[in-house]
Amino acid sequence: MSRKQVEKFLEENREWILKNRKDMKVYEEDTGVGLGIGAEIKTKLHVLRIVETEEPKPSYRLEQEKITLFIPKKVDFSKEEKIVQQFLLEIYTMECRRYLPQRIRNYAEKFGFRYGRVTFRNNISNWGSCSFDNNISLNIKLMKLPDEIIDYVILHELCHTVEKNHSAAFWKLVGKVCPAYPTLRARLRKYNTRI
Repeated sequence: MSRKQVEKFLEENREWILKNRKDMKVYEEDTGVGLGIGAEIKTKLHVLRIVETEEPKPSYRLEQEKITLFIPKKVDFSKEEKIVQQFLLEIYTMECRRYLPQRIRNYAEKFGFRYGRVTFRNNISNWGSCSFDNNISLNIKLMKLPDEIIDYVILHELCHTVEKNHSAAFWKLVGKVCPAYPTLRARLRKYNTRI
């Protein structure tokens, strides 16, 4: 593709590009992506701030619900980005262990579901799963979602302890325990499982 073709394409699609660039920025803010110096990432229990420091090594400070991650000024952030991502994943994991087990127990007791173990993983392709043995696995990145969507995912997986597939019987059960599931399911699709 020549430079003229690229320029022509950009000019012809200018409005669409600008509109979608704005939408993408909102999408990234809503889904928690966009790590960088100055970023402020809200998780379920914390706010992570990424700031520059004169110190030679990365460090962090935890003050109640505020976590500040210090990145040395003299370091290329792109070389530190993996460390920042891993740090955020550790926060998600810690929060899952504190926040989700009681929610799962409460819903299981309320609706009479029986499940085995609960694990938390950094999944790329799904928000949760339920094994044949009724073990539930939840994505640690649930911690960036609103409570009502987290609860929908939990109830969805608990329903799989009874119905192992997405049959009409499964969706009927989901509707019984979570009447707002169509709206919540649609809202969940607006998020992604990236960091």
